Amino acid sequence: MTRISTTSRSYSIVETSCPSRLVKGVDHEMKPEAGFLYLAEELQFHILTFLSCRDILRCTSVCKALRQMYMSSSELQYIVELGGQGLLPVSNTDDHTPAERLQLLRDRSHAWFKVDIHSSKTISIPDDLYYAGKLIADGHLYLWNQVEHVAMIIPIPPKPSQHTRVRLVAKNVVFTSHTAYLDIFMDPAQNLIVITHAIGGGPEVAWLPEVALYVDLEALDGGGVHPQAAGPRLFLRGLPGYEDHIIQTESSRNFIRVDVAAQIWDWQHSTTSNSVLAGTLQDKFPNAIDFCFLGNNRLLVATEDLKIYSFEDISQKPQLLACFMMPVASPNIQCLLSMDDIAHSPQMQTTNTSDPKHRLLCLTTWGLDHSPRQVYIISTRIFFDLDGMAAVTPIPWEHWGPSNARIFQHSCQCKVHVSGNRVLLAFTVGTPVLHLMDFSPLAVTNRRGLGRVMNEPSMIDITDPTGLSRETLTTTTSLPYVEVVLDKKFRFDELENIWIDKDRIYLVTRGWTGEREVAGFSASFSRLEVIDV
Repeated sequence: MTRISTTSRSYSIVETSCPSRLVKGVDHEMKPEAGFLYLAEELQFHILTFLSCRDILRCTSVCKALRQMYMSSSELQYIVELGGQGLLPVSNTDDHTPAERLQLLRDRSHAWFKVDIHSSKTISIPDDLYYAGKLIADGHLYLWNQVEHVAMIIPIPPKPSQHTRVRLVAKNVVFTSHTAYLDIFMDPAQNLIVITHAIGGGPEVAWLPEVALYVDLEALDGGGVHPQAAGPRLFLRGLPGYEDHIIQTESSRNFIRVDVAAQIWDWQHSTTSNSVLAGTLQDKFPNAIDFCFLGNNRLLVATEDLKIYSFEDISQKPQLLACFMMPVASPNIQCLLSMDDIAHSPQMQTTNTSDPKHRLLCLTTWGLDHSPRQVYIISTRIFFDLDGMAAVTPIPWEHWGPSNARIFQHSCQCKVHVSGNRVLLAFTVGTPVLHLMDFSPLAVTNRRGLGRVMNEPSMIDITDPTGLSRETLTTTTSLPYVEVVLDKKFRFDELENIWIDKDRIYLVTRGWTGEREVAGFSASFSRLEVIDV
């Protein structure tokens, strides 16, 4: 019970079975009329602003007075709209009134349901980087050419006249014939480039047991060693068997994670890591494991199940918080967590950011041969509501998965990307078509009659992707969403990759020209199509 004192009286807010529900109540020291509704209206409003969107809506159902307060308050409606879209407010960087911010938020959400996919702007990708790795984040196109040892960043601003590009050469790495690049990660919000590479005794250095692995930290602006790094290079430990795995690098604020024994560094304070999961992970197949950060102090490990670890103390080994079983094990797993990439970039102004507790996790699994691919879209809320769960007891899929996930299956490869509560999906079979899905609780309200509401359970038959069994598992999932099919089709070999963020859709497509001949075939080129929302 929470007691609020005024100059003449004391009032109590009584909690019912709903943790934050406010009701009219008294205790033995108070008169019956001294309930929440007898507080000054300004105080009632102030108290309501501390509640979640769900609890505010619960309060509006108590009586007409609270309902009227909500309907006349743009601030309360803004809180509900943010929560319903899975967003958190950040410091105000504009001069809009609460009513204006509310309308802008609603209009932007609605705009996603009427995207004009044909209003794209095209950016040509340099020919010399056609075969380079490509990534979109923070409104930039990242290209990395392992052969030329060059990274390129091309900003994607609204005005073409602002286009600039920066060539970067990793100055820390001594380029020799014995150097093999395993992965690169670029984070413009921290002016950081992370290069994971191996140095050994021969041309096949990536697969020799005697190789040495290095993780170098440099500044994206070409200034050499990152000025905030504890040192130029992170020290790797415990690497047996790494050569059988795909090496991937990821960053979350001040932390860096490399898929080598699942090591995590606080790179601004130490070049060594005691936060290692080596020996705790057992996967039957080389690519049957992936990782991603959940917020700033949790790590999700995807193998034959989903394990949630806490690494609040980076000097210690991560602690297992919970284990969620998947319906079937898979020999190939790719993990993608929706992020709000510009949220912590000081150059980008925004009034809200996605809530880490209400994002989407995308797991793509596939078999050894030509077995169907499954795309799992999972709400991350289940990974934060861990009260009473025993870490040593795996939670069966039937107890958590059906109501918190949707599964999409196809017999071919797919392109998929997630941002906040939105998913962009295309299965590359026949003529690829883009599917835009919104899983936020307010998607149905904000669509204003557009799109298709999917709130009925869907049933799917999953065959064993490992090929060890011929049995078929039938599972039902029911996470609600709204879907819009974008009116644009591609050739089966045209669509290379797709991305989505808060304001745009990005498509990397491949074209052919007959003007040049390479080994008797028309030369190909890449282009980036940008669709503003």
